[in-house]
Amino acid sequence: MGFFKEVGRQVEQFKRTAREAADEEETRQCGACGTRSNADYDECPECGAPSTEE
Repeated sequence: MGFFKEVGRQVEQFKRTAREAADEEETRQCGACGTRSNADYDECPECGAPSTEE
């Protein structure tokens, strides 16, 4: 396998793993729009609703 093809495969695997890890860490969900986040915000970062709930 060529060098760039192998590096591209590794990058895609890393992106997939990072996305899965981020999804597992999402612990809060906005009651207004349903956006999930792993941080505690006073306002939803997506829709601006006043608070998020667990």
